[in-house]
Amino acid sequence: MADQTLLLDIIQACREFRQRQLWQRFSNSDCFSVRLPEMKDPVLASVMGAGGEQFGLLLFCGQHAAAAFSALTTGAGPEDEDADIANLLGYSLVEFGSLSDDDQSFFRAAGVYPRHDESVPDFLVKPAHRGPRLPNRDDLILLLRVLKGLVAADRRKLLKSGGLDRDEGVCSVTLEGDPMHPRVTATRERGLRRSVPSPTIGAPRLPDLRGLPRLETTWLVGTPRLGRTIETDDRSVRLLLIIDDDNDLILYASPIVTEKIEEAVDQLVATFRGHPADGSVGLPRRIVFASRRLYERLDPALRELGVKCTYRPDVAKLRAVFLDFQQFLDQGDPAHAESSERATDPEDEVPAPDDLVGWKQADRRLSQRFGAAVRDGKVIRSPRVVRRYFDDDDLDGFLSRHAQRSVTMAYVSWCVLDCRPQKSSPTLAETMLAEGLPLAEATLLDARRKAFPSLYRVAGHDPASGTVELEDVVIGGAVTVHDQLLSENIQDSICLVLRVFPAGQFHFIELAGPPLGVGMSLDAIDFLRDCGLQFTPAGLKRGSHKLGWLWGWIDAWEANARPPKLLNTDGDPLLFHTASFAVADAHEVRRALVDRADVDYDQEEDEYMWFRKPEKGAEILGERVSLGTIQFVENELVLSVNSKERFETARRWLMTLPGVTFGNFVTQNVDSLRATHPTEHGTAAAKPEITHELAAALQEMLDRQYMEWIDTPLPVLGGKTPRQACQTRTGRERVAILIRTAPDPVGPVPIRIPRRKLLRELGLEG
Repeated sequence: MADQTLLLDIIQACREFRQRQLWQRFSNSDCFSVRLPEMKDPVLASVMGAGGEQFGLLLFCGQHAAAAFSALTTGAGPEDEDADIANLLGYSLVEFGSLSDDDQSFFRAAGVYPRHDESVPDFLVKPAHRGPRLPNRDDLILLLRVLKGLVAADRRKLLKSGGLDRDEGVCSVTLEGDPMHPRVTATRERGLRRSVPSPTIGAPRLPDLRGLPRLETTWLVGTPRLGRTIETDDRSVRLLLIIDDDNDLILYASPIVTEKIEEAVDQLVATFRGHPADGSVGLPRRIVFASRRLYERLDPALRELGVKCTYRPDVAKLRAVFLDFQQFLDQGDPAHAESSERATDPEDEVPAPDDLVGWKQADRRLSQRFGAAVRDGKVIRSPRVVRRYFDDDDLDGFLSRHAQRSVTMAYVSWCVLDCRPQKSSPTLAETMLAEGLPLAEATLLDARRKAFPSLYRVAGHDPASGTVELEDVVIGGAVTVHDQLLSENIQDSICLVLRVFPAGQFHFIELAGPPLGVGMSLDAIDFLRDCGLQFTPAGLKRGSHKLGWLWGWIDAWEANARPPKLLNTDGDPLLFHTASFAVADAHEVRRALVDRADVDYDQEEDEYMWFRKPEKGAEILGERVSLGTIQFVENELVLSVNSKERFETARRWLMTLPGVTFGNFVTQNVDSLRATHPTEHGTAAAKPEITHELAAALQEMLDRQYMEWIDTPLPVLGGKTPRQACQTRTGRERVAILIRTAPDPVGPVPIRIPRRKLLRELGLEG
């Protein structure tokens, strides 16, 4: 299992490497020779991306690195055995959600939980004569060292283009010293071996074939690489094909382990002595080898016997037979047969209550049935059905505008579970159950049918366990659902329109409407109430189509929404200023800064902080409020603040210091700052240290403020306090929804609104 810290370092290094945009300067035929002190042979590094493939880096390791690079970059294809000796290590940057289940599990097992759309390395590790595998710790350390070394070399402008077939050779980078902060030098290197010599098997290695008759035919012999390995054996496998070209007979076809080339030699000799296809014995007049290694080994001996041998790396008939054979193997794959049988077996067993994987697999198969049930489009494109769910006729518009919000999934679910094309007709779910389903899928479908859709606030999420805590904001109550994907891609306090249904001892979810960002849920609930939706389990189930009207509502809400103003602690709009000042005598200015009561010096960072004491009542937030920072860069003083007002104030007092003259300044708003300094999920800067005492004090302060809120008149309640509004049934419902939808504060420690305490105080929850 990979180490969490090492894997996070790799992710960060891959992103730093991407920022160099080396694919714009180096083609796929360029490579770098990277030499490490402890490795006898150099590592050949090739930048990926120039040819339109996913951006990344590919390393060729071992004594045959140059030969493997040459084989894979010349497009020789699956017949080139030099590709088998490739010892590869590399990655390409892809979205986490596009990785296979095994590759996603590799990250999660290390305690790294990227978001579904986050760019992460898709690792490639293929030892020589072996199939691909996941990287181990040594692989990751080597990749990290090379990434850091190449970035360091490029910063010093040491990387130069070059290839194995060029007169100038390749750029050779030597890494020494601290592996994570290497000392880098670069030269040119020539003469790297571009092929692997094949030892010749002469006549003495072959049995006596001189008495065999001559056949007036041409044979085709090849060993194309199979895209599979033997169970419990990771060695790569090739298919030995021997074909009589004149009679279109397959004389022999069977897998062989790549390293066992002698087995192919022995089998060819056995075929000379009697191939089972037509029972004939003899040597063909001509053999066309698509395998270079077989050709080089057998050509000298066979020529002595009068057999004309030629080498042609791409033989159309061999390729066609190989594709047919591979398709045959895929159809006979036990795993393929098992999955097909499980998907169609009506006697499928129900997983054990605690078998999360089993329930997830059954749920995935059921979801695929949903898609099949509406594939003909008769239901989902019916004008009556479209208008009922969307309250609009523009189906394609909704599917296009909200594709990223999984609108298709929500609509298909409603069409299967709730839609009746005619008042008396059954739903598709009822039809599926009547026609018969595997027992596990029938159990899940029945649970879906019985569940009512509602609005749920995300109260918490834990990617490590793959769970999300949900609170029903209109009915009340909380539930924990198991959804790995959601747990890695959700933020607390947003609202989701879902059905929550049991699966064994777990709970799963089905999308029933659009996700609602923080600040949208209360307006959405008011909209649904105005549409006549009743906030009871029966009312929500009966009016499930009205939750689909939220897709149109969200279009209007976002079109009219005004972005919130971002302010600093003084209430000033955020506008980041960086200003420079000329300094006549830096030592004198430093002394003047230290003498000021509102400036503190950080010796370790060589940085001055301009601050003020907090307002009365806010002392719990700290002893001081930071207003800006001041640094000395060569002969200049650089001021950094986050508003125009603070800039003007600081400029005035800085220019009163001896020998300080204002130079110029630049500004950045929040959007431009984000563009200049992009961040990626999962690699955020370290959070500030918050003591348990301070966290408890913050929670206590929030509890006190909300208990006072109960008796505060609110415009949203028509000027009534929450306690006063609870005197009526409508008011009680309104206050309960207000409490449940209020977002928790965002900060370095989890501070929660005391919802249960508020509900109990108002008599809204026992």
